[in-house]
Amino acid sequence: MALNWKSVTADHVRQACKQVATSASGKRSSRIVIDFEGQKLPAKEVQRTAYLIANRLPSGTELKFSSGDFTLNFLRGLGFQVERLELTSSGNRENKSSTVE
Repeated sequence: MALNWKSVTADHVRQACKQVATSASGKRSSRIVIDFEGQKLPAKEVQRTAYLIANRLPSGTELKFSSGDFTLNFLRGLGFQVERLELTSSGNRENKSSTVE
């Protein structure tokens, strides 16, 4: 099934951010994060949740989609600040890309 990303709005992403921030999945480590109200949330999980909200799908619905550049561009296109984090030699994560506000 092809996914209809045009159905997802900035409002859906904000709702998803709130859901992910209060869930266990919002605590997971991720290389791509969305900055929402001072929290860095896993961007792919936010994007997935926003799609489910926009299309009125059950929360357990499995979605398969490419993350990485697609996630960065999609969320930035809706006006969100998204960063790609890279591991440093010490194992910590740091911002390796510019952000768009």
